[in-house]
Amino acid sequence: MIFELTKSVVEDIIFGMENQDGEYLYDSENACCVPEEALEYGESDENEHLFSLPEWSSGDGFQIMEEFSENLHNDKVKAELLEALSNRRGVFRNFKNVLSKYPEIEKSYFDFKEKKMYSVILEWYNSLRESWGLEKLDQNFEEYDDLVLQDFEFRPYNHKKDSDCVLSEAKKIADELKQRFNGETGLAVSSIWLRNFDFENPDCTGGIVCRTASGDFAGVLLFTRFPSFAKNVVALTSVFVNQNFRSLGLARELFSRGISYLKEQKIQDFIIADSLPDFLESLVTRCGFEKKDSFYILELAEN
Repeated sequence: MIFELTKSVVEDIIFGMENQDGEYLYDSENACCVPEEALEYGESDENEHLFSLPEWSSGDGFQIMEEFSENLHNDKVKAELLEALSNRRGVFRNFKNVLSKYPEIEKSYFDFKEKKMYSVILEWYNSLRESWGLEKLDQNFEEYDDLVLQDFEFRPYNHKKDSDCVLSEAKKIADELKQRFNGETGLAVSSIWLRNFDFENPDCTGGIVCRTASGDFAGVLLFTRFPSFAKNVVALTSVFVNQNFRSLGLARELFSRGISYLKEQKIQDFIIADSLPDFLESLVTRCGFEKKDSFYILELAEN
């Protein structure tokens, strides 16, 4: 029996996959997962509404926890999570105990886990669609991303309202850099980072600010204008996300909204002149930036 892969169906299948008390099947007739042992099997054509769930084990769950931890940009929490995973006994409980101390990162983990499991479910569902003679569905995480982003507000940067908060948060990033690099190197790197926030000419600074629904700072993308000699071009000044809100897709959303805003302002080119970390290089490439020599350039309008 053909069924649609709605969000409620996905949630029910995830529950069945993670349940360690027994094997579950998806019952498309009643739109729910049911314990295999509770069913009475009849003729094969009477069971066309029953489907075995995607294979899932505790090892798969551990792999997701490990991948999330290794890619976390918060070094302190990353170290705590990896230490929890290194202990053989009570590894799942220890991992959850660490996450519970950091609510925003905990939320990020569950979103990450849901996407990973959705990917497995979609592959399983596409194999069913193929057997039904239907085309496969594309991977699409927009619905899940939208749910996460509903918790945040984005608006254009206002120097009078936002500069103090941005500088305060930038200093926290500087402290992270001091810890990441040793001795005088750390001091130099953090000093170079803070030069982005001197704001010598506030009128030439623009961007997009992200805050939580309660008004807490979550992230910012800033760019510099050149009104006196290149009024149709801007250059990226900085982009960063508060450590409590990383891995939620906010950097990508800041770029997306920043690009849309610049198009509305009739800006022709968006330039990134600084070297980028690997994860950000991948992001800007997906946003359409092209690398030319040591620069990344996004053409926003026809010349």
